[in-house]
Amino acid sequence: MPYLSAQDMIDRYGEGFLAEITAQGAAPGVVDMGVLQVAIDDAVSVTESYVAGLYNADTPPRALTMHAAAIAWHRLLGARAAAYDGAKEGYDAALSFLREVRRGEASLGDETPADTGPGNPQLPQISAPQATFSRDSLKGF
Repeated sequence: MPYLSAQDMIDRYGEGFLAEITAQGAAPGVVDMGVLQVAIDDAVSVTESYVAGLYNADTPPRALTMHAAAIAWHRLLGARAAAYDGAKEGYDAALSFLREVRRGEASLGDETPADTGPGNPQLPQISAPQATFSRDSLKGF
């Protein structure tokens, strides 16, 4: 089940506003769904690069929708993002949240599967023997 759809974007930002932003040869007042879908796909890809394996794909957390929407909105605006209140801040907050989730400092909520801990997507465990040399043992060389 995808956690960000075109309808989610329309609900959050308004059809008229999205029609204005996505207008690239489409009829005036109509959302160019192709342009919108590219931004959504990009935002989902960015989001997944941080949280893949940290949630149950059948019931994705709503937090992902909110943050992916902010990323998609920023991507839609492109260079115009600075002119829109909250676009850059929302984008930065979304990336910050996703980084915190990846490090295990923030939670996606109850949707995290039992076989993975928050911020711990079954990473490989690495062990090595005790170091032979150290700063102290190499003094004087």
